[in-house]
Amino acid sequence: MQHITSRRNPIVARFRDAARRSGPASAPSLLEGPRLIAEALDAGVTPDLVAVSHALATHDRWSDLLDRLDRVTELVGVSQPVMTALSPVSEPSGLVAIASLRPARFESTVSAAGPLVLGLLGVQDPGNTGAVIRAAEAGGASGVVTVGGADPYGWKALRGSMGSTLRFPVVRADDAGGISADARAKGLRLLAAVPRGGTPTVEADLSRPCLIWLGTEGVGLSPTVVTGVDELISVPMRGPVESLNIAVAAALITYEAARQRAHHAVSATDSQGRSA
Repeated sequence: MQHITSRRNPIVARFRDAARRSGPASAPSLLEGPRLIAEALDAGVTPDLVAVSHALATHDRWSDLLDRLDRVTELVGVSQPVMTALSPVSEPSGLVAIASLRPARFESTVSAAGPLVLGLLGVQDPGNTGAVIRAAEAGGASGVVTVGGADPYGWKALRGSMGSTLRFPVVRADDAGGISADARAKGLRLLAAVPRGGTPTVEADLSRPCLIWLGTEGVGLSPTVVTGVDELISVPMRGPVESLNIAVAAALITYEAARQRAHHAVSATDSQGRSA
């Protein structure tokens, strides 16, 4: 294993570039922390390069993970000052990786039966973006599309998703109109979540294939998106609360859709049984 003690080593610049990810969508991403890196391996992602601090390299807790990494990629040992320089977090975990992740295409979000796609429009907080992706995977959605806002393949959003982005279709798009048109062409209904005035989620039909647009708490969705959908939906809230965190709203909508779809599946099975 190569050992680095100088912050001026070119490898440090590679990690910093990955943390910024200001280039094209295919630019390498940074994975911070043993758990996220282990999730990457489990998802079939092989890091291009891994930096490990001397302290973590001698810790028995992560020896199995380091053995797995050593078999498939390049490991470099770094001093604590170098780890501080190449990691973007204030208290580095001691294990940081660079990985080439392949962003999903929209087609992958609608390939499953009865697709449920969440569309994030202009969500700036990468932690919220990652949390929405996590909730979408957990609740049984078929994919997430982000337009503008935080990069879902940036290190903060990847950490916020806790590995979901590595397993789950996440699309980075430039144009909400194009995504809506693609969704319609695939037979999806278009819905938009608004804080108030929409059909309550428990009354809206979320059992059919659909794309649901969500915006930020402050700005919300653009008028162009809102006027182009089939239905506005709202999560019921008691006053004086005016809005929910987008990750909370996304989770509630996703699980309501899952509840409705499970109910329809049971009803269809009962109907078939009575017909037989």
